[in-house]
Amino acid sequence: MSRTLLAAILVLGLAACSPASGKDADSGNRSAQRTLVEGTRIEATIGDALSSRHNEAGETLAATVSADVEDGSGHVVIPAGSAVALRIVQLEPATNKSQDDGKITLEATSVTVRGRVYTMSARLDPVAHQLKGRGVTTGDAAKVGAGAAIGALAGRLIGGDTKGAVIGGAVGAGGGTAVAVHWASRDVVVPVGTHVAFSLPQSLTVSTR
Repeated sequence: MSRTLLAAILVLGLAACSPASGKDADSGNRSAQRTLVEGTRIEATIGDALSSRHNEAGETLAATVSADVEDGSGHVVIPAGSAVALRIVQLEPATNKSQDDGKITLEATSVTVRGRVYTMSARLDPVAHQLKGRGVTTGDAAKVGAGAAIGALAGRLIGGDTKGAVIGGAVGAGGGTAVAVHWASRDVVVPVGTHVAFSLPQSLTVSTR
């Protein structure tokens, strides 16, 4: 076989192999990523206790994915145990007895998968919580004192003597106590381990490596 013919065969062989190699590389890149479509549900468990008495809007919380999140083909894209960062959007206590509930809104800002952080902005479903009364605080006690002072002054003006002031003070204090109890705040409390869930607002592509 001549050198010219051998060289021609070699060139043809390389040309035939090159496109296949490129396809294999593209296939490898695609298989190294998985995509979750918009609306995919993610469930998690809160790892930090939360209370409207101690926390406020803007603070962050930690949560953990509680179940594998799969794509449409059944591939696990986000494994259970992956970290989710949460942010407090709104957190307010119920400030009086006429309020049925306080206010709480959380959002997921990122999920960490295999060491890589993927940002997002997804509002959580309504979060299960409790209302815990604070009791009469220092501020509430001040309302009682103000009520007593006003009552004493009114009693003295009406009765014209010390006895009237004493009676008025007692009545005023009683009224102040009723006001304080009525306005005593009840805090929104979310214990560690609370289940939360949210839907992806848009598709999310995650590396499988």
